[in-house]
Amino acid sequence: MENIENMLKERKKTLDKVEVPEELGARLSRALNGKRALKRRNNSWKIKVATVCLAVLLVGYNLNTLAFYGKKLLGYDRVMNGTLKQLNELGKGQLIGKSHTFQNGVSVTLDGIMLDESQLLAFYTVHDPRGKVDSVNLQPLMQIDGLFGSYMMEGGQGEMNEENTEIKWIMGFEPPFFLERTLHFKFGLIDSNILEEGVISFKLDRTKAMERTLKKTIDQTFELEQTKIKFESILASPTRTVIYGSIQNILELARDQLSGERLRTNHLTVRLVANNNEVISHQGGSISTDIRGITFEQSFDALPVDLQALHITLESISVERDVNEKVDLNRDETKREIEILGQEVEINGVYESNDSTLITITTDESTVLTKVYLMIDGNKVELQNTVTNNREKLPNGPIRHTRTLHFPGKGEELTLHIERINFTEFHNITFEVPVN
Repeated sequence: MENIENMLKERKKTLDKVEVPEELGARLSRALNGKRALKRRNNSWKIKVATVCLAVLLVGYNLNTLAFYGKKLLGYDRVMNGTLKQLNELGKGQLIGKSHTFQNGVSVTLDGIMLDESQLLAFYTVHDPRGKVDSVNLQPLMQIDGLFGSYMMEGGQGEMNEENTEIKWIMGFEPPFFLERTLHFKFGLIDSNILEEGVISFKLDRTKAMERTLKKTIDQTFELEQTKIKFESILASPTRTVIYGSIQNILELARDQLSGERLRTNHLTVRLVANNNEVISHQGGSISTDIRGITFEQSFDALPVDLQALHITLESISVERDVNEKVDLNRDETKREIEILGQEVEINGVYESNDSTLITITTDESTVLTKVYLMIDGNKVELQNTVTNNREKLPNGPIRHTRTLHFPGKGEELTLHIERINFTEFHNITFEVPVN
């Protein structure tokens, strides 16, 4: 490199000694001036091109950044759980960005959706420029319509901003039929006692749908004290995990209805554990009675990627049953125990006060006489109210609940009629779901 520089310096000294004729110098000067003007124009053009290229590079970089963020739903961090945040960071979902504005200025914007085999999640914003979004009477029953059917809302959550101008909502819907392409997000707003309907139509991009991670038939049936429960299947997807089951089929439901021993299931407590020690967060559940009988769903967070083992535990089931229990009472007794469908009901006392008959009873906290009346001298008297007296936690046992039943009226012959009872059975039955 140093030899080249020395050679160039020597060559420059030689050229400096060359004398150019005046005429030739003038010609060269004019030619060089013309060349500079052209070069300046060329330089200007090149500078412009370079500027455009730089701008394109910067815009391209920004477009890549925007494309990255454009795949994500913005403003939902406080509404999303950990799983949805991770999916959003990965750009899982379809952006929609369509709005409907009602006559009062309130708008609903469908920002995007996430779709997998277990559900369709709609991410939408309700905006009220008046700053009264908490008073907007947007109807809770929403649905998504398609060519092959309607897909009902299953539940969701929202977050309101401090200015009270908008609420970000995440709402779950039944997954649409796999042939659906155009969907219609339908909702309604009541303002001044007038219902105004809104709809946002969008094309469903199936390439953005996420595949399931686990789908298994369970087929586990357990005979319980007063009923039975069947765990039928489990479906795990990137957004959630759902356990499906049944409590009565349609024939069993009809049989109990005819016999006057109808069963209603109010609540299930189910636990899902992955890899022996990772408790999967419970998100909710539902129990339905229809032509299939009594069925249930239990929803949990998504399963871990490195799933090695999976266990389900039925902890408890709360049911309500029709009964026909009649108990003759007298004001002299101080304590009597009766048993209804395995549930102990303790009658502590019967007394009169201000032309009323009061009956004090004690049961487990979960046991409630949901339909009861008192026959007073052959006359049917409805329960007026119930007053809680005491709750006592027994050592290593349940909480005992003492309360007083108030019936207006008094007489000589008293018969307590119990027609419906609610109680909880505790079981803690655990079984394994094969994951391979």
